[in-house]
Order: sequence, then structure tokens, then C-alpha cells
Amino acid sequence: MAVRAPKNHAGRFQDAQSKSSLKHEIASEQANALGRSGRQVAMRLRAYREALASGEDHQEDLHQAVEAVYSFLIQRELLGLRDRSAIIRDYDIPREILARLGTSGKRY
Repeated sequence: MAVRAPKNHAGRFQDAQSKSSLKHEIASEQANALGRSGRQVAMRLRAYREALASGEDHQEDLHQAVEAVYSFLIQRELLGLRDRSAIIRDYDIPREILARLGTSGKRY
């Protein structure tokens, strides 16, 4: 004797399964986007430090680094990751950039 779930319950199970797959896909895309943003921050900070060390005018590199860090921090906050101190420490974000973001860095 075969046992089947009633159709109304089977539909709920399939809906739950498809929602789970969708949530997994969304989380994967969010993680990939955050990773790309983090790599952008590292690249912009590297360019800023190189311009600063070479004695070149570093204002454009500073502006691009500030924009990359700002975007990254906002993206993290939208995902519920609000601890900025780890990011400031791990990326070694200079005070000049933090000042442009409105953060002194002293609390971190």
C-alpha cells in the first residue's frame, strides 16, 4: 500500500523547498557582491598608499579609496554586519580616509 501526502501538504513542501533554494541563491549573490566590494577596497587602498609613498598628487586616489570604503561599509550594514572596527583594522584604513567618512577612528 503506497502512502501519499495530501496534495495541499505536498504543495507546501515544494513551496518551502523552492523558497529555501531562492534564499540560498540570494545569500550566495550577496556574499559574492560583498567579496567583490572588499577586493575593490583593497585595490583602491593599495593605489592610494602607492601614490602617497611616491609623493604624487594623491587626491584622486584618496577620493576613490573613500568611495570604495564608504560603499563597502554601507553594503555590509545593509546585510546586518555593523562591526566597522574589524574592517578598519583588517584593511588598515588610514585616518585620512576615516576622516572623510566622518569617523575619527579613535573609537576603533
